[in-house]
Amino acid sequence: MKVYKYRSIEEDIFKRDFETISNNSFYSSNYSMLNDPFDIYFNEEISQVIDLLKTLFPHSELDNLEKQFREVLNFKEEIGVYCLSTDFLNEQLWAYYASSYFGYCIEYDLDKLVDKGQNFDFQYQFEIDYKDNIPILGIDDLINLQDGFIRKMFATKKSAWHHEKEIRLIFDKYGMKKIHRSSITGIYFGVKTPEKIKQEFYKLFENDDVRFYEVFPSNFELDFKMVHETKRKLKHNINKFDFEILKHRINVSHESYYVFYKGSKNELDIKEFILAFREAFFIKENNSLYIFDNKEVESLIDVYPKNAEQYINYADSIITVCDDWEEANINNPYKDFYYNEIISKR
Repeated sequence: MKVYKYRSIEEDIFKRDFETISNNSFYSSNYSMLNDPFDIYFNEEISQVIDLLKTLFPHSELDNLEKQFREVLNFKEEIGVYCLSTDFLNEQLWAYYASSYFGYCIEYDLDKLVDKGQNFDFQYQFEIDYKDNIPILGIDDLINLQDGFIRKMFATKKSAWHHEKEIRLIFDKYGMKKIHRSSITGIYFGVKTPEKIKQEFYKLFENDDVRFYEVFPSNFELDFKMVHETKRKLKHNINKFDFEILKHRINVSHESYYVFYKGSKNELDIKEFILAFREAFFIKENNSLYIFDNKEVESLIDVYPKNAEQYINYADSIITVCDDWEEANINNPYKDFYYNEIISKR
């Protein structure tokens, strides 16, 4: 999924932001810096319930509960918030946050942006709920903490802001956060963005896979066109292979790709494809590449447990499974690294 961050080019702001981007970072703000005075604004009824329980059942554990609840409420003072949009052609956002089309908009790969391997304190990713009523935290919200308590606290805004189509990332602490270099996949320039600004970005990303666009008015709406593209200098040419990514998984320590391979099954061709794919796509050293010759296997990837027929279909579709720690097996792409046991039971 792609998400977007609009930025202005006021001199001090641009200098700061450009340096942050150059350092493969972004800044997650303290809630007090957010421009909506009603952001992270709520009422709560839980204190009243605790007070009632303390009256009916005097016990030190209830005092501890009250203390812990207060600590949770005060957590908002420490969290970091990074606000993004799902829309890069939003007229109001270009006007508000991008210096009235003099600024720019960063395109991120959201999966890479929320990689806890880069930021262990990343906690939540929310699509903002837009409502006109003040969120009220009740006892029931404690049962479903993330979709109740936390969402009401940090992911509810007044409907007047619905045009922003906001995605919000929540971190334990506000401040600088690291990103993988490949998290930025595009830069959109406003129709008034100075050429000097564009050239600085072209130079910054000259050895990265980034596309640059210009956003402009057309037929009473915004449109865009690509104006430049930069590419990494790779040893292998992934574009010579015909394939489709079926699924991508990434967590703190490991990354996996499931790929439908449509090309030649010659051993040397598959070996070259594995090397080219790893160079082009993987960002973690600890990784696995599952290569299939049948796209229908996509529906079985997340089926657990699989029945006998599903196991057989899945195993029959595998060309090879290549783990980072089994480099020697690249030379034998037909060997089934993971499903030998399944096949042997047929």
